[in-house]
Amino acid sequence: MKARLNFIGLIPARKGSKGLLNKNMLSLDNKPLVQHTIEAALDSSLLTEINVSSDDSAVLKLAESLKVKTLIRPAEFSSDDSSAIEVVNHFITSLSKQITYEDHFIVYLQPTSPLRSSHHIDQAIKMLLQNKEKSLLSVTHMRKSPFKSFVVSESGRLESLFDEKLSNARRQDLQDVFIPNGAIYIFSIQEFIERKGFPSNGSIPFIMSEDDSIDIDEQEDLLRAENLLRTKNA
Repeated sequence: MKARLNFIGLIPARKGSKGLLNKNMLSLDNKPLVQHTIEAALDSSLLTEINVSSDDSAVLKLAESLKVKTLIRPAEFSSDDSSAIEVVNHFITSLSKQITYEDHFIVYLQPTSPLRSSHHIDQAIKMLLQNKEKSLLSVTHMRKSPFKSFVVSESGRLESLFDEKLSNARRQDLQDVFIPNGAIYIFSIQEFIERKGFPSNGSIPFIMSEDDSIDIDEQEDLLRAENLLRTKNA
């Protein structure tokens, strides 16, 4: 009998931030930013459990009040220099030794993507299951094609990043290009361990709109998200 696949939600929400101070607890539509992601995860019908990893007592208290699991993140994994890979590795070490890594998937949900909904989460999981793949990455279209990009050489002259012919091509003749939006990463724990990080090449793309892909990094992003939510709820 084939083992049942489990999808574990992991929400990383450290206290520090290079941009907005205590970003994850800033108010957006009358609730803390991180709460939007926690509620989206709670409304998902396919996540088997939800965990919040944080060094912020306010975030951990909020997560506990919303009845999700919490993991206190050590200081060495909570600095500006700490990587998401370290965060996931720390989370994996907290899991039961009895689980089978190939049958357990992590659904990594950054709180800076407040317009990613439970519908997005469930559709992404369904897409991964339908394709029988081990990893999925949410992306959005790039507005401007990188095929028209240049670098400045050591001699101070422009050089095409790709074939020079592409820099002169019509936009509609160029291949569509996508960029990760940071909203959803899904991967089997086994795949993460084998690749020693987040799988990207070969992952299934989950395409999201530009509005739903908003990533909160600066005050302007917060204001735009507020306007988008107001429009959605109107």
